[in-house]
Amino acid sequence: MREIRQRTIDLAHVQPGDKVLDVGCGTGTLAIEVQQRVGETGRAYGIDPGTQQIARARSKAARHNLPAVFQIGVIEHLDFPDQTFDVVLTAFMMHHLPDNLKRLGLSEVARVLKPGGRLVIADFKRPERENSPGRAMEIGFQDLPALVKESGFSQVETEEMRLPRTEIGFIRALKS
Repeated sequence: MREIRQRTIDLAHVQPGDKVLDVGCGTGTLAIEVQQRVGETGRAYGIDPGTQQIARARSKAARHNLPAVFQIGVIEHLDFPDQTFDVVLTAFMMHHLPDNLKRLGLSEVARVLKPGGRLVIADFKRPERENSPGRAMEIGFQDLPALVKESGFSQVETEEMRLPRTEIGFIRALKS
């Protein structure tokens, strides 16, 4: 997992002084690593709908004496002003969302990113168009690059990382 976190941060070109949002931060591990990268002049924020995850994230940041900020939140309603962040990251969260929340969430991400801001999505690659009878077609990882473009991003790039039991996909894009 550390290798995946480092690749996510590297793809986002996180720099000292950046203001970074980790959407679906869980217990805060990625945001804490980001806070170390952005230094005292930057800030990492993490949101997650889970109260226990946010409590653990806050505790971990305090234990490391880092000023990362964690709060309850969801991707479809980001409680931040327009053009707040230089970077938005999301790791292993998009596959949990129904299609309508993926669309709403990416629109919200575009809203809170500064012009030229960077988005990086890391997630599991599922088989193409995984479906079962009676189930609506889901937007899988393979469909996310097009959805990212529709949401106001440009220079959309993808890459893959193979692990022993799974394949991870990354999407990197710039806010237009």
